[in-house]
Amino acid sequence: MINYLLVAATYKSFEEFFAEHDIPCELEKNEAYTQYKEVWQQTDRQGQDIALRQAKPAVERILSKELYVMEKSGDPIRIRFNGDKRNLDHDSFAELLIQRKDLDWAIGISVKKDAKVLTDMRVADRNMDMYLNHTDNVVNEIEDFGDRIFGVPCSNEYFDDVNKIMERIHAYDREQWVKLLLDDKFIYENVITPMLMAYARELPKLLESHPEAPMHFFDYFYGRYDYYYFNPIDELAVTRIGAVNPRGGLGRIPGTDNHFTNVVVKPSKLLDVRFATGKYGELSKDTIQLSFDGGWVMCFNIHVTNSEKHGRSFNLGVYMPVTPFGSYRDQVDWAPEA
Repeated sequence: MINYLLVAATYKSFEEFFAEHDIPCELEKNEAYTQYKEVWQQTDRQGQDIALRQAKPAVERILSKELYVMEKSGDPIRIRFNGDKRNLDHDSFAELLIQRKDLDWAIGISVKKDAKVLTDMRVADRNMDMYLNHTDNVVNEIEDFGDRIFGVPCSNEYFDDVNKIMERIHAYDREQWVKLLLDDKFIYENVITPMLMAYARELPKLLESHPEAPMHFFDYFYGRYDYYYFNPIDELAVTRIGAVNPRGGLGRIPGTDNHFTNVVVKPSKLLDVRFATGKYGELSKDTIQLSFDGGWVMCFNIHVTNSEKHGRSFNLGVYMPVTPFGSYRDQVDWAPEA
């Protein structure tokens, strides 16, 4: 979940830093900017001050590792807000993108409660409107995630598996389906867990289809730009900072191949696919875990959503439960009260 107020305070902190150091910058005033601006204006002064105390030291620590930011000649720095809808073909999944195209320099800043969430996409849906007197109750579409991610279509076996799952619940009329939506046991046993089993069978085939498949898989979900993320810890009055830097885009030292921010190796091989385990070793019903070389782990979680367009949809959330060994971690104290 995005912390909209903290994103706005982060932008304000960047803006103040650039002004203080006479660094030219331009803001792209898009729809997302308007959204964050409204949140900032609707927040009282006390709330704004706390957010700035949380954000400013983190921004200063990050910029101490980004020497390119001090380059004043050439194009101005561009700042762009990204919206809360994560399109899979987007260049960055961070809420803020800071870049200088003439220097081929860009960093993302992610400020959300779980900055390791990468994206969300639809698996399948039923064209079913529970608020009308009639119900079509049919499968609208099954997402061919293989073609979308790898350019390699999913196998017939995968579509057969998901079709069987959807047909199993097709027979229920509107009244029964409304009741079944409240029955977690039915939804997990008949829809979510079987869908994940279909994914777990199909993914290894796709990831082994050609040598670059694991990297395409990573690129697709991660985006083109590396990013820092931070999270305030209220009870400690500190802001924790992290970064995953597989592309080597963060902390570059001008004129060298060195970095202030650790560079981690991109995944190249799938090692294991299994259902995730909980705190006490219990197997998850809605999440599978994919382990890659280099310490990378990605989790796929299927959950149910409602929308006017797709009715009852089954969506796939993708996130990194841990960051690879060697990733950058730090923390800063909040700025003193004004």
